[in-house]
Amino acid sequence: MYRPLLFLITIILILIPGCERTKIIDRLSIVHTLGYDIQKDGTLGATVLYPDYTKGKNKQALEIRNVEGANSSEMLAHTNQQTKFPIELSKTIVIVFGEDFGKEGVGHIIRTVFNNPTIGTSVQTAVVKPNAKEFLKKVKENGTLAVAETITQNYTTLSMPRTDLHIFLNNYFGAGRDPYMPVLSQGTENSVRIEGLAVFKDDKLKLELKENQYEILALLDPFEHQVLFEIPIKKNEKKGEIGVREIRSKPTWKVTANDSIKVNLDLNVKIREFPGWIQLNQKSDIDLIKSAIEKELKSEILELIQLLKKNGVDPIGLGDLIRSHDEAWNEDDFYKNEYKHLKVEPDITVTIIQAGIRR
Repeated sequence: MYRPLLFLITIILILIPGCERTKIIDRLSIVHTLGYDIQKDGTLGATVLYPDYTKGKNKQALEIRNVEGANSSEMLAHTNQQTKFPIELSKTIVIVFGEDFGKEGVGHIIRTVFNNPTIGTSVQTAVVKPNAKEFLKKVKENGTLAVAETITQNYTTLSMPRTDLHIFLNNYFGAGRDPYMPVLSQGTENSVRIEGLAVFKDDKLKLELKENQYEILALLDPFEHQVLFEIPIKKNEKKGEIGVREIRSKPTWKVTANDSIKVNLDLNVKIREFPGWIQLNQKSDIDLIKSAIEKELKSEILELIQLLKKNGVDPIGLGDLIRSHDEAWNEDDFYKNEYKHLKVEPDITVTIIQAGIRR
C-alpha cells in the first residue's frame, strides 16, 4: 500500500529541482566591478566591467560598458541594453567612485546599490583617480581583475586599515564614527596601487590620508596588521633610522573622563634594519630603541588625531567610545563643540622579539 505512495513522493522530489530557473554562467554578464562618476550636468555615470566567459581568459574577454542616467536603476537598464546577456550583480566584487563623485556625495549609491540584497557585504569599495571611467578603462587595457586582491593584500600583509562594504556601512550608519575606503590609482605599468585612504563625513569625501597617516590609523583599528615603520633614532651625536615591523594585540580603550580617552597599545616589534653603531646585545641600546619607537609612535598618533579633529572626521570612532559612557550624548553637539577638545592619551609598550640586518 505504501510502496506506490513512496515511489510517487520520490519521483516528485527528483523533479522539483528541475523546475527551478537555473542561471548558466556563460549566459550572463556577471559584473566584477561597478564604477560611478558624477557628470558635469549633475547626472550619474556608471562604468561596468565584466568578463565574457565565452571568450576564454585573454584580455579581450574583459568587457566594459559606460552609461548615464538619473539613478542607479536607470543606468542598470541602459547597461542591459548594451549587453548580449542579462547583467548579474550578485557576484560583484568591487564598487568604485570617481574622486569628484566622492566629494559631491555618494548617498544615492549607499541607499540603492549598497542596500541591494544581492550585493554581498564582502564587496570592496574604493575612491579612484582620476575618475571611475578612466580608471576602469585602464584596468581593462591591463587585462587583469586584481583590484580587490590589491586592496586585500594591503590590509592583510601591509599597513592599510581593513576595509570592505560591511565595515564601511557599519561606520556610515553607526553613531560616533565615520566611514573610510582606500584611494586607488594606476601605478607603474598600469598596475593598480593604493594612493591613500579616503575619510568621509556622512556621504561626502572630506579628507584623504597619506600612507604614513593611514599606517597610524591601522595601529588603532581592532584588526591585526603587520605595519612597517621607519623610526628615527639618536645616540650621542649619531643619528640614523631603524626599520621595524610591528605585530600587536588589539588596542584597549578607556574613557577616563568625558573629555579624555586613554588607549593602550602593546607592540611586539621585529627589528628589520638598524645602524651599525647600535649594539643589540647591550641592554642600554635595546632600551634606547624601545624609547625611540614609543616616542615616535605616540607623537604620530597625536598628530593624526589632531588632523582628524581639524577636519571634523572620526574614523577611529572616538565619539562612539564617549557615547558608550554618556547616556545624554548627542552626536551633533559632540562633533560641533566637544570633539575638538577631546584629549587622547596613548600608552605604548614595546617588546622586541626579533632583530634583523645591520645597516
